[in-house]
Amino acid sequence: MKRLVPVLPFVFIVAAALRLVAGEATPPPGELTFAAHNSVYNAEGRFGSWSITKADIPNGDITKGVVTIEVDLVSVNETSAKLAAHLRTPDFFDVAKYQKATIEISGAKSKGEKRYEATASIDLHGVKGSCPVEFEVVKDKPLTIKGTAKLDRVAFGIGEPYDAANKYAPQNEVKVALSAKLSD
Repeated sequence: MKRLVPVLPFVFIVAAALRLVAGEATPPPGELTFAAHNSVYNAEGRFGSWSITKADIPNGDITKGVVTIEVDLVSVNETSAKLAAHLRTPDFFDVAKYQKATIEISGAKSKGEKRYEATASIDLHGVKGSCPVEFEVVKDKPLTIKGTAKLDRVAFGIGEPYDAANKYAPQNEVKVALSAKLSD
């Protein structure tokens, strides 16, 4: 047993290096999830691959900060494998054509102790738009936030507009949730 102890750190380092060589992506810095509903199903999905490409928060002042997130749309997942596959088709995200989405969060205004409202500028599905985001700082070191937004998927060309006559037609509003570590 004594011989195994010094070897274990080496094994972990080699395993991590092999994952990098094999092209395995770095895990995302938190969770990016969504909820969408129709008359018969409540979809609860997530994106398994996304990263923070910029986190500029001058002197820790959230109100002056800008955070940019890049989302790998191919990584969309949902409990139902059939729905996850459908979300990747031209009916929704069309990941063959639009593989990435970019979100820039800026213009934060304080709404109380460690609570903020900001604007998310979004480039999704070849369409640029924005929506309000509410978030809170849940940890100062490392800076970690948790937030929500409501996105009109149709405004970004994601699927057809809601049709009450079609029980499978999703509502236009999608709830998006983010929890992320912004700094070390």
